[in-house]
Amino acid sequence: MEIGGSHDECLLSQFFALKQRGCRVCFIGTEAVWLRNTSFHALVDEFLPVKLAQGALADFLTMRRLNGYFESENIRKVILNTAQGGHVRNLCLTAKKPTEFIGIIHTLRKFNGSFTQKVISKKIKNYLVLNDYFLTQITPSADQRITSFYPLRFPSFDISPSENKSGKQITIIGGVENRRKDLAGSIGLMKQLLDLDLHFVFLGKSDPNNEGVQQFKETLRENGLLDHVTMYDHFVDEKEFDRVVKQSDFIWPMIHPNTESAIEYFRNQIPGALNVALGYRIPLLVHEDFVKEWKDLSFAASYRLDTFRSDTENALANAEQLKLTLEQVEAYNPSFQEEKYLEFIFGNKSKK
Repeated sequence: MEIGGSHDECLLSQFFALKQRGCRVCFIGTEAVWLRNTSFHALVDEFLPVKLAQGALADFLTMRRLNGYFESENIRKVILNTAQGGHVRNLCLTAKKPTEFIGIIHTLRKFNGSFTQKVISKKIKNYLVLNDYFLTQITPSADQRITSFYPLRFPSFDISPSENKSGKQITIIGGVENRRKDLAGSIGLMKQLLDLDLHFVFLGKSDPNNEGVQQFKETLRENGLLDHVTMYDHFVDEKEFDRVVKQSDFIWPMIHPNTESAIEYFRNQIPGALNVALGYRIPLLVHEDFVKEWKDLSFAASYRLDTFRSDTENALANAEQLKLTLEQVEAYNPSFQEEKYLEFIFGNKSKK
């Protein structure tokens, strides 16, 4: 179930794992998520669309009807891809006792004093978080089970990584957005690399009507960077996403300490870049402060702001070795994570 219209990237691994287990899979979500993820369709036995934002009472009644649906269809396990927020609270308040809810938490602070989450947790006792690091930051209550799960399976198409590629490529997952990325601080860093055969790709929609996007483009132009940066003015479909990531030499979260980008990411939630990098075995280019705290970033190329040029040159020289190291880590095999997921959901080893 994903009624928030986001976190699509966490779903394919779950669908694949459940079908490997032999489950009948019903996906409850928005039409938008369903339509933009065609890779889900072969793995889902039934899609039930949900429309929200119809008003507080109407939305509450929708959650109550969903619980009636679970009961009438004899559904015993409901996995909430995003187990937080007001709609999920209402779903839990109207839930039937025999239906077990299992939830994924994307925001660490939900475990630290959120009243809404406390209400949700009266129904949900089993939670998944998206990184081992977060397990060290949580103290579960006596009746809670919490483990980590890395959704590392992405739609894959028959595309050669070298197809239509020239030079080196650094990919930034997502579009141009100040809150999620240190755009201002990264302009000067990118400018240091102008003489290298290097291209930067923002792999997500950058709304051309957004003032921040327009200002960023103008700043790129002023610094002679516009021809070195690719942005998309539309939603990036699965095939294009797969092609661009496979052509990447590095994935750059573009998050730096003491900036707005670091208020949430690597502190309260993971950046989307992390699981994309691990799933595709593309090394990350990440600030050294985060590498010190996160075990998963020990396989990344680190840099300091004052030595960015030399650190990036060293990273590019060692890219292939970093990639080979990533490929050898068992925990970053999607099948390993999916087996771990099934053991958590069902309580024993899955039968192939």
